[in-house]
Amino acid sequence: MILSALLIALVGIAAIRDSQDRDYLAIQQRYQSDHNDTGFNIQVQQIFPAFADAKRGDTFRVERCISCHVPDIGTIGPELAAQRLAQDFMKYQPNAQAVAAQNHYTLVHPAYIANGISVPSATKGFAPAMDYTQYGITGTGFAPYSVTGATTNAKQGYAVTPTTVLPGPLPAAVDPKALNPTQTNPSLQKVGIDQVGCIVCHNGSRLSLNQTDAHQNLIANPEYDFTSGAQLYYKYCVTCHGVQGEGGKGPPLSNQDRLGYFNEDYYYRCIEYGFTDFEHIGSIMPNWGSTATDFTYDPTRDKQRPGSRILSENQIQILIQFIRHWENYNTLP
Repeated sequence: MILSALLIALVGIAAIRDSQDRDYLAIQQRYQSDHNDTGFNIQVQQIFPAFADAKRGDTFRVERCISCHVPDIGTIGPELAAQRLAQDFMKYQPNAQAVAAQNHYTLVHPAYIANGISVPSATKGFAPAMDYTQYGITGTGFAPYSVTGATTNAKQGYAVTPTTVLPGPLPAAVDPKALNPTQTNPSLQKVGIDQVGCIVCHNGSRLSLNQTDAHQNLIANPEYDFTSGAQLYYKYCVTCHGVQGEGGKGPPLSNQDRLGYFNEDYYYRCIEYGFTDFEHIGSIMPNWGSTATDFTYDPTRDKQRPGSRILSENQIQILIQFIRHWENYNTLP
């Protein structure tokens, strides 16, 4: 009886803590008051995606943010769900216009990853789509981006091809052809946000279901961060870190086992403070931003003197998101 009472008490404590940690319920209630056209139950959650490579071991690689923001996606379909996401952002987000301008939002969400620029939609005729043949793993990223020039890290023994094409952030796991290789109709090869979730492109830390943690480290606009981040990387970072992030004078940035565990805060301090902060003290990493407050120049240790700011805080954040596109899951963390 004592063990039974203890078990009931533990279950009760867990239920209370879980209910207190559900900030997303307020989001769903607001959505329901604005879009109560399907009579959905906000207590029903469909969190996890269902496609072949959604999991590695017992770990989900992607998450369905849309389960909070459009809980009736199973009823209205992924195209209308994506449309409402953009509309609700402009409605609920403080300073929405400024945020949209800063991150180059189009406010048109491509609901499907498909083999064409549009796909038949169950809810509105034709819907815009990410064209996998242009934007996918066999293409050149969200926008064509290649690097042409001499080998970068030849002095360190690294030989790279003169022309490097960046694969882009869309993983092969969401290739419609890979999901349904026998299907020749592009409209039936589509993969939508209802299947792959949001994190597969936006790459958040998905730490928990409370609002703050769920939004931590989200990439606001993958296309903009990829192209603008690439421009910054190949101007300032490539000489030491390699054309494909393979490393040279500096450590590799494309190795999940080396750098895949760190969050944006770690990356930011590395770039902002460089050798003036404790992570890179005595190294050749420049301080691309400011100087750490506790830094004291030591000529016997330091190979350079601190310089003035080169990259703005926003440029550093964009550069971080581009570097994170190299994070992969070939090995488990």
